[in-house]
Amino acid sequence: MGLFKRGSVWWMDFVYKGTRIRRSVETKDRKLAQRIYDKVKGEIAEGKWFERLLGQDKTFKELMEKYMLEHSPKKSPKQHIRYKSSLGHLSPYFEGFALTEITPKMINEYKVKRYGEKAAPGTINRELNLMRHAFSMAVKEW
Repeated sequence: MGLFKRGSVWWMDFVYKGTRIRRSVETKDRKLAQRIYDKVKGEIAEGKWFERLLGQDKTFKELMEKYMLEHSPKKSPKQHIRYKSSLGHLSPYFEGFALTEITPKMINEYKVKRYGEKAAPGTINRELNLMRHAFSMAVKEW
């Protein structure tokens, strides 16, 4: 743990709340990297360093609105209708949650709920594929 060089750039490596954190300090200068690392260690010791997760301030509703606005129009009209139908089932269940709050357990509970509503397995797969693709697009492009 500490500082290490990856290529020509310095990286820091430490454990925060049981999770190993590896981050680039985005400099090639060893002394500057050491000062940045020491500052982060100080913030952790004082309780002032907080890790913000990507998507922490975004909701499922915002994600799907952006997805439907930017990605869905590129698809055929028939596919757009399928997306709207799938979203009609996904939204009531996931709408109020932040993206970081959605867990595999919640997705499994959604599947069980949909099976209870007598939805076909293929329908459930299409709904979850829509959700999966929206999350992938958010990570890769947004």
